[in-house]
Amino acid sequence: MATYAGGTAVKRGYYIDARTFELVSIQQDGGILPRGAGMRWLRVPTLLVIAMAPALGGLFVVTLPFVGFGVVVCEIAKRLAPGAKVSAREIAATVAPAWVPGEAHLAGAPAKDEPAPATSDEEVDALAREIEAKRSPKS
Repeated sequence: MATYAGGTAVKRGYYIDARTFELVSIQQDGGILPRGAGMRWLRVPTLLVIAMAPALGGLFVVTLPFVGFGVVVCEIAKRLAPGAKVSAREIAATVAPAWVPGEAHLAGAPAKDEPAPATSDEEVDALAREIEAKRSPKS
């Protein structure tokens, strides 16, 4: 296939830019192709254009609903995203555990009526004698 640069006078027919897939119809001999940076035009046979028309129309009819639904969903998501971000942050702060490194969470809370631990040496010595007496066998 012959390629033509933009701005060239050509015979009537259909021409396509291979880079952008832009299709141009030249109505009479000597018509000029559109100019553009790097535009290289290919002549497309008329029978091929006639055969492609129903296929492209069918493709358009099949994909148009999906494109429409996609645009609607995208717009809804754009409008709801800021509110959802704030809500998600608030929920995460509410549900997040108040975890403090180094605390023993599995031991449970200390009982309120337990006596305070022994702090003097006499009390500790008395407790040690009591434990030793219980461990030693009675004879």
